[in-house]
Amino acid sequence: MKTVSRMFMAVSALAVAGCTALPGANLGGTFSAENYLGSSITGGDFNSALAREYQALATRSATKDVNWLDATAYIAKSQAAASGGVAPWSPADLGVSADGLAELQNAIAMHSSARPAACAKAQAYWDQYLESLSEGALACISADDAKAMYDDALSACIGVEGDYVVYFGFDKTNMTTAAMAVVDDVVDALKSFAQPLVSIVGHTDTVGSAAYNQGLSERRANAVEGALLSRAATAGVPVGNVTKAGRSETELAVDTGDNVREPRNRRATIAISE
Repeated sequence: MKTVSRMFMAVSALAVAGCTALPGANLGGTFSAENYLGSSITGGDFNSALAREYQALATRSATKDVNWLDATAYIAKSQAAASGGVAPWSPADLGVSADGLAELQNAIAMHSSARPAACAKAQAYWDQYLESLSEGALACISADDAKAMYDDALSACIGVEGDYVVYFGFDKTNMTTAAMAVVDDVVDALKSFAQPLVSIVGHTDTVGSAAYNQGLSERRANAVEGALLSRAATAGVPVGNVTKAGRSETELAVDTGDNVREPRNRRATIAISE
């Protein structure tokens, strides 16, 4: 009975989809689709993550759109990803007009090793966006919503900005073991940026004069820069352009009165962008 029902749904989907069926969709695949949707895909690399994302899109097509034919297209991509990799669709594949394929491909090439799950989601959501464009008013997810989902995923893949915090002792500028561990995290993060921009900003608590704390905040920024450049050079990681600034006690992490020792305010922040 299930086979007859699945055949009825597949034929119905084919009739509704007509020429808009997704690339790689096949009627025969609908009979094994349900088993694949219930399977477990393991692995932490980009292709494993991509296989899971396409499996999720196949599930959406089958259960939310009730379009088992389109589900087979995503299943085919999931299986290809699990077997070694698969490229995102091009707008020409679906007969639509859309900009951004080259940007996506560059982001995946540069960042998929560092952020496999985020970059896998970006590729899958790109394909979903093209699907929504091809289906127009019939799309379960509007093109605007699909594009917004893709844009967020692409930003996560690229890693537009990350903030790290190094803390200091009272009236200190030395880099502790904990502080160096943060610097090591920054160096690891820099590996996924082609042309990184690093911003280091030193801060103090409210003990002492504003003038003294200005100098102290600048010395803290200098200490972080020195540690970062040293660690990056040892690891062979390009740092790119580094800017530094001291903010004295003007940008407190924790609001306090004057002349208050607050360890969370004795810090330097590190931001990475590209």
